[in-house]
Amino acid sequence: MTPCVMLVRHRSEYTIMRWIKVTLEGHVAVVTLNEISLRFVISRGCPQGGVLSPLLWCLVVNNSITRLSGGGIFIQGYADDICLLAVGKFPNTVSGLMQWALSTIEIWYNKVGLLVNPDKTGLGAFTRKRKLQGFFEPQLSGVKLCLSGSVKYLGVIPDSRLTWREHMEVKVRKAHKLLWTCRRACGMGWGLRPKVVHWLFVAIIQPTISFESLVWWP
Repeated sequence: MTPCVMLVRHRSEYTIMRWIKVTLEGHVAVVTLNEISLRFVISRGCPQGGVLSPLLWCLVVNNSITRLSGGGIFIQGYADDICLLAVGKFPNTVSGLMQWALSTIEIWYNKVGLLVNPDKTGLGAFTRKRKLQGFFEPQLSGVKLCLSGSVKYLGVIPDSRLTWREHMEVKVRKAHKLLWTCRRACGMGWGLRPKVVHWLFVAIIQPTISFESLVWWP
């Protein structure tokens, strides 16, 4: 298993490696639909919500991150979400760098037995230019990535010109729904106490509106 291989490369203690290997092996999944049941052994992946799962994933993905660092690509990983950023003056140069990075990741993932889903991969160009002459859309796993006017990463939605308009519209709509959900639980002479209502606003609605305000406020 890939996590165990990475533990060996990081020179972890043998007892810890054996214990982790035993906890990952031998999991059986059963799927039942009407009177038909399918039973199969899980050969890859970590348990969803497991305490060790994020750490094991970081050990696996760290190799790909360090491999791309310093090659004209800025790479950032948070849990199982990876962001690639290529910077350049010419659109064709940026496209070439991004294609190289995606190909490198794809080769490495196939080598360790993992897959990358192109349908869950977003592509955006952040520029003030109206036309990107020479820009070509890179491919991932044989699928051409479509250029979008905005992308979403960890709940943040930057648009191509970094106006943050779409991000704010989405957050305001979400806060508006939360506000009316809380509003149904109180009234002028009934329902929740004023302190509780104020706490709901401060704890739920206000953080929704100001999410990532450190980035878009300036």
